[in-house]
Amino acid sequence: MKSNWKKLSLTIGLGTALILTGCSSDSSANEDVTLTYSIWDQGQAEGMNAIADAFEEENPTIQVNVEVTPWDQYWTKLESGAQGESLPDLFWMHSNEFANYSEGQILMDVTDLADESETLNMADFPEELVELYTTENDELLGVPKDYGNIGLWYNKTLFDEAGLDYPDEDWTWDDLLENAEILTDVENDVYGVLAPLNREEGYHNFIHQNGGYVISEDKTTSGFREDETVEAVQWYADLSVEHGVSPTVGQFADNSNLSFFQSGRAAMGFFGSWMISQLAENEYTNENVDVAPMPAGTEEAVIYNGLANSISAFTDYPEEARQFLEFLSSEEAMIIQGEYGSAIPALSGTDTSFLEAYPQFNIQAYLDQMEYAVIKPYSKYTARWEDVENQALIPVFEGEATVEEVSETIITGVEEVLESEN
Repeated sequence: MKSNWKKLSLTIGLGTALILTGCSSDSSANEDVTLTYSIWDQGQAEGMNAIADAFEEENPTIQVNVEVTPWDQYWTKLESGAQGESLPDLFWMHSNEFANYSEGQILMDVTDLADESETLNMADFPEELVELYTTENDELLGVPKDYGNIGLWYNKTLFDEAGLDYPDEDWTWDDLLENAEILTDVENDVYGVLAPLNREEGYHNFIHQNGGYVISEDKTTSGFREDETVEAVQWYADLSVEHGVSPTVGQFADNSNLSFFQSGRAAMGFFGSWMISQLAENEYTNENVDVAPMPAGTEEAVIYNGLANSISAFTDYPEEARQFLEFLSSEEAMIIQGEYGSAIPALSGTDTSFLEAYPQFNIQAYLDQMEYAVIKPYSKYTARWEDVENQALIPVFEGEATVEEVSETIITGVEEVLESEN
């Protein structure tokens, strides 16, 4: 997270930068323009380039260069660019980082674009995602690009060998544990389910399935005050700690949950829809696995999130950037995104295009789950309180403490962060 002085430094002199930005579009009106569109996922590069190509066909004087920077370097590079007023013209924005860029006039307010456009209608996107990228002052600083939620992936071969029925929409926590116990073969390093210390693809789903919450709707209170939250996280941790049907924290340190699954050493795992391309690219998982809805607790629930496309307030080509943003948000571009298997398009009515990219998997499960999906918990300083939560839960997943024993630490730390936001 950036400190306040960094945010202030981004604001200083911005008036001049915006004046220059406002003047630049006239000078480029009759000239060829090159926009940089920055993303972090190499797996989506082909689809994003296809969108850029389609846009360039309609706008021959505007070229779009898709720039891929891995996640670990992406935000460092973006922060440096923000401080130097040299951001890419357009770039992906994530809910965890939005607060860092929503202040100091770093992102272009595109509210007027959405209001005036003949094709861009924010009512056609998931309401919670639109709210996520809108400030308290009703400034729209990003248009939703996609959505993703979590599915229960399973190894068909291991289920067949054990004579078990595949997971389906009727599964509960009890079904998950019962089948995981049967499928676990520790001697051969095969586990029934993968339950690492992971929030979005892990225990946050179980919290909501048990009637709990992570932070309150008014973003002032930690959900670890609630018995339902504590109970759900303990149940999830016990898959490893008590039941031994999941690898330990130490084992996950040596092998990711993806590597366990792709090597056939796990019968089930929880993976976000953004992981589908990697599962399809791996020869073993492409042939041996499939996906079902998440199992239900006392209720059905699944965490969902989505990225947005944002424009730099410092771009030299504001009008051209707005043109490309409008195209990125169009039905044509969204369908291209889906057909290339980049991500599930956020625009209403286009998400089914994603099904065509992976006919070998039951991708419909992800689309169906949106009926009861819960937006990924977020606030102004999401990453800060997530770190508090994560650090406090490490001894729980190591079997050295219970969730109840560390809950007060989580409550205190999380609520201190939430209070600092106000």
